[in-house]
Amino acid sequence: MSTQQANDFDKISLTAFMVSLARQFTDIPHARELAQLVEAQRFVELSLPKHQDKSVLLTARVEARYKAINQVMAQYQITQVLELASGLLPRGINLSCDPNITFVETDLPAMIRCKQQLVQQLIGERPNLHFVEIDATSSPSDFFKSTVHLKSGQPVTVLCEGLLTHLTLPEKQRVCANVREMLRAYGGVWITPDFIDTASLSLSLQKDPDLQKLIQTGTNFTGRSLVDNNFTTPDQAREFACEQGFRVVEYSMMNAINELSSLKILGVDAEVVEKMLATQSVFALTLDIAN
Repeated sequence: MSTQQANDFDKISLTAFMVSLARQFTDIPHARELAQLVEAQRFVELSLPKHQDKSVLLTARVEARYKAINQVMAQYQITQVLELASGLLPRGINLSCDPNITFVETDLPAMIRCKQQLVQQLIGERPNLHFVEIDATSSPSDFFKSTVHLKSGQPVTVLCEGLLTHLTLPEKQRVCANVREMLRAYGGVWITPDFIDTASLSLSLQKDPDLQKLIQTGTNFTGRSLVDNNFTTPDQAREFACEQGFRVVEYSMMNAINELSSLKILGVDAEVVEKMLATQSVFALTLDIAN
């Protein structure tokens, strides 16, 4: 990976702080505490519009994808989790409450060190919650840095939430190749809402000018378009996943609509959120044995 690419990826990691500020307006456990620590300790200074964290559709979307992923996870037997680009997600804190689940959080070096520090301040150390420096697009794969924490013979659940949307097509392909290699070694499933198409995202942007401004801010900050790097249509997203050697089971994000606390907390129009979520999905990807 070139120095320029590393710097670009570090900029992408910093968008985790932006999303964390939105996630605090939900009832997701530890989301508010993480956001408050970030704000109190000023880990990053971003030139953001005033009240950017209160873009109601951003908050509804990040809450929906978090809870929709958890719903899909419930369809599988989960014993160990590898979360890519975990950023400031609180899922590792929450799931590692169960001592029978091994949870490995991964991200780029600066981000994962920051996350580990925040988690230690909130809950201290847990023997089943681990932090590993991994670039999800690495070639050869960094993923096997995590194997010291994983049990052989047990399937692994790979997660990523908001990673692929920033990546170019070749970078997406490298992530897919690395996940394939991991699933071949352990078995299991890859669960992600990141196979987003531009048509669905554009519909969301039309409904929320604040979200438009926030996405433009993210684009200006990272140098990467959250619109241009998505798939053109839902069919193209599915076809890409299949071409990468996966079988896809698709779950609508509408399944999470009744769990969204942000609708009440921020006074979000439920009808607008329903229209947004109706076009968005979580993919559960398993290896296609024919490939």
